[in-house]
Formats: sequence, structure tokens, C-alpha cells
Amino acid sequence: MSTAVNTDENATLRITRDGAVVRIALARAESGNRMPQAAVAQLAAELHVIAADDAVKLLVLSGDGDHFCQGREQSQVTKTAKPTPLELRKSMMDPIVSVYSAFRAVQVPIISLVQGEAHGFGAALAASADITIAADNACFSFPELKSDMPPTLAMATVMDRVSHKALAWMVYTNEVIDAQAAMQIGLVSKVVPASELTATGEALVAKLLERTHGALSGVKQYLARARLQSFDDAADTGRNLLAIVLSSK
Repeated sequence: MSTAVNTDENATLRITRDGAVVRIALARAESGNRMPQAAVAQLAAELHVIAADDAVKLLVLSGDGDHFCQGREQSQVTKTAKPTPLELRKSMMDPIVSVYSAFRAVQVPIISLVQGEAHGFGAALAASADITIAADNACFSFPELKSDMPPTLAMATVMDRVSHKALAWMVYTNEVIDAQAAMQIGLVSKVVPASELTATGEALVAKLLERTHGALSGVKQYLARARLQSFDDAADTGRNLLAIVLSSK
């Protein structure tokens, strides 16, 4: 049975729960799902709540309308009211970092379903998921440097997914890449026809729901911990996680 957690038609996020599956939809289709700062903070808070819920086995992130997320809405900074670096950290950067850290705090798979444009914060949001399924009409970019703003936070969250060379190219050139190119460099897991995006996501949800919470969590923890370890350390981490999962059955 599906439970509506937040279905306010004026909300920037639509959050529903169906058993062990939580779905978060970016619900500003009319603006290409551009996220105002308040919505970024709300998303971070919701993700951290989900991270603390052991009954959740999967999280699905999507965007309403033609585009997944065209980025953040930029607030205007006037010369007469220019914030200090500390004020900028607190008001703008901390909520963004909180979103990206929450993706790692959620100990079960996060699946993002991406169609249309995913730029800046949107590209980082899509790529931060554990599995990113993109429609064949999806495209990705990090355009911030056009405004002389280094996208360091977006770079931080995708740096363990793509090579430094590929990331440097996207950031310095602001090039918009298609879904197939995004898959080749590691931003995307799988590309499907746009008409099959939802069905592909639901098929994956059904498959993963057959697995236990411990097994799903174990894979995510292992991917996070072992990537930069030596073989011996990675094998030791693997032994420990597997022993915990098997003993808990």
C-alpha cells in the first residue's frame, strides 16, 4: 500500500512511501525543477530522516516534467548586502554539502531516474545516486564556470565516480554531454529509451526488494569503503561485511 508522506501540490518535493520504498520527486516541472535554496535544505533534511529509518530498503529519486533538474535557482547578491565567506558557507554551501553527505548516509541503494536536462546541481544530484538510469534524451553539464564560480561541491560528490580527466573537461569546457557519453565516463549506470525509463526503474526496484536490507546495505558500504583500499584491505573489509550479513540471517 502506498502512503503519501508529502503530496502538497505546491511543494517543491513530493515524497511518497510504498512499504520499504521511499520515492522523492522534484516537483517544480514548470521551472525545469530548478531548486531554490530552501528546497535544497529540505531535501537534505528528508534524506537524513530516511538515513535513520532501518525499515527503508530503497530510495528512488526522480524529477517531474521534461527535465530532471536544470540546477539551482541562484539568489541575487547585491553590492550593498554582500555576504561574508562564513555567511555564504552557512546559507548556501552547507545545505548543498548536507544533501551530498546524506546520499552517503543512506545505507541502502539510491536510484535516480533522469530525463531531459541535468545541469550543475542537477547533474551532481543524479550522479550521487548509487544507480543512475538515464533516458536516451538526458544530457548533463557543469556550467558554473561560465559565471566564474568553480563547481567545487559538485566536483567533490562525483569525484569518486568519474576520472579526474573527464571531470576537468566537463568543468573547464562546460560541455553538455549526452546520456551515452555520461555512461562512458561513469556519471550514469544505464541508458534506456525515454519511454522505458519508469518501467526500467520499477523493474529494478522489484528485483532489489527481493534482497534483504543487510545484503543491500552491505554492497553499498563495501563500494564506499573499499574503492581506494589495497586488495588485502579490500578483501578484509569484504570478509567483515559478509560475515556480518550472513550471521544476521
